[in-house]
Amino acid sequence: MSTQFPLNLILAPNKSAKAFVNGEANAEAVTALADTSEWANNILAVIGPKGSGKTHLGHIWAERYKAIALDGSKGFVPRQNYRGRALWIDDASLADEYTLFTLINLTITGELKALLFSDQNMPSDWNVQLPDLHSRLKNVQVARIQEPDEDLLSAIITKLFMDRGLKVSDNLIDYLLVHADRSVDSLRSLIHGLDKQAAAEKVNVTRIFAAKYMQGKPF
Repeated sequence: MSTQFPLNLILAPNKSAKAFVNGEANAEAVTALADTSEWANNILAVIGPKGSGKTHLGHIWAERYKAIALDGSKGFVPRQNYRGRALWIDDASLADEYTLFTLINLTITGELKALLFSDQNMPSDWNVQLPDLHSRLKNVQVARIQEPDEDLLSAIITKLFMDRGLKVSDNLIDYLLVHADRSVDSLRSLIHGLDKQAAAEKVNVTRIFAAKYMQGKPF
């Protein structure tokens, strides 16, 4: 049986360090983020599949280093208050090229404390037109997040349910490991759908319920 909390107690996904699920798949990134002094030119790119924990790690790092958090998909320009600070840019490949080039140069010269990128693609593969920026990106140090193994995926599924205020049984988690798409992003969408349908039916999310939902059977 799953335990559903009152709707007003269901919070946004927990991005704290305590809530992060560590495993072999993300060990390289976790280790790299622990010490910025080991970064070449004080710049690091964390690369991994969608939903693999890049943004969660970025939040943890930004909290630890009191960094300014930016979103590459939303336009921004370098500001005076960036100087002397650490910066994190999520979805960095979507950021303006001139802005990226400026921030990289400011970091190399020491005017920024550290610069963290997170993205699905390697910096050398970003679609940029500025030759000098492309050259800079090819030299950015990279830490990779791999697809999660069985144990990590099980822990991630548990966390995704907890993020929605649900505590579920082990047999439901085992069922999803066997029958669901194993990408984290797909699991997040599935769990969202299960939660929404269960709320509409006013039932708990169980293995039997999940099987019916995934097979498209009527409730």
